[in-house]
Amino acid sequence: MRLSILIPTHNYDCTQLVHDLETQLSEDDEIIVGNDCSTDKSIVAKLNEIGNSGNSRLYTPSENQHPLGRAAIRNALAREAKGEWLLFIDADAEVRSKTFIEDYLSVTKFAPVVCGGTGNLPECPSPEYRLRYDYEVEAEQRLTVERRQRFPYAQLATFNFLIRRDIFLSICFDEGFKEYGYEDTCFGFQLKQRGIAIHHIDNKLTHLGIETSDVYLSKIETALRTLSKIEKEQRKLVRLSGFAMKLERYYLLGLIRCVFRLTKKLLRANLLGKHPNQKLFTFYKLGYYADLMP
Repeated sequence: MRLSILIPTHNYDCTQLVHDLETQLSEDDEIIVGNDCSTDKSIVAKLNEIGNSGNSRLYTPSENQHPLGRAAIRNALAREAKGEWLLFIDADAEVRSKTFIEDYLSVTKFAPVVCGGTGNLPECPSPEYRLRYDYEVEAEQRLTVERRQRFPYAQLATFNFLIRRDIFLSICFDEGFKEYGYEDTCFGFQLKQRGIAIHHIDNKLTHLGIETSDVYLSKIETALRTLSKIEKEQRKLVRLSGFAMKLERYYLLGLIRCVFRLTKKLLRANLLGKHPNQKLFTFYKLGYYADLMP
């Protein structure tokens, strides 16, 4: 069984991640890092060193003046891969287990798609990162393996998952997704439509690249705009939009929209402060999404 580990990156130095993964590879496995038009010269120099490694190589889209985007770069890496199995990993991940790859390969008999999960830093780096950090810690506690397995398609995440190459290439990520958010939801929906099983396990990578609260809130707003544009059946997989649909049936979504508009500035002040409230964050996302709905 040959494995291809695919790591897309844009202005993020993932050389330590590559090094840590190389120690677990067999002779026939490979790592392909996709440099999606990085502009930071120091990071580009570090990424160019990857090509000197035996198991790893750097892929740079030819004649590309602009980033391909989150979906397209992953599709390009999959076409470049030689392995029967593809392991997609985000560049801002950290290996936390010496048997990470072995643990994945040991469960391929159960399903052609396997999701390992996301772990978090032990402490918040500083107060300006508190919104993202607190959210991710709560999400990790809530999304146990058992819960992820109850809703396997809704919980697929591109951060860390394994898939058979032939299955991936028969679907691919929707390249209409250029910005942050929900390409994994649509991919999960396509797997569900085809009856392709997903197996969830506890094989986490640590997420290192958390953003400051203002940057993260902006990314969430971008993601919600993306969510509002995808097909209704696909949106049902997302807990927030599914709940919004229920509210709409009872004519309550308009009320949420009104309250959100009245309180938006106060909500943002809390979320961007030193002690963001996660319940207010949940309401902010629901209200922002409701405000996008016709």
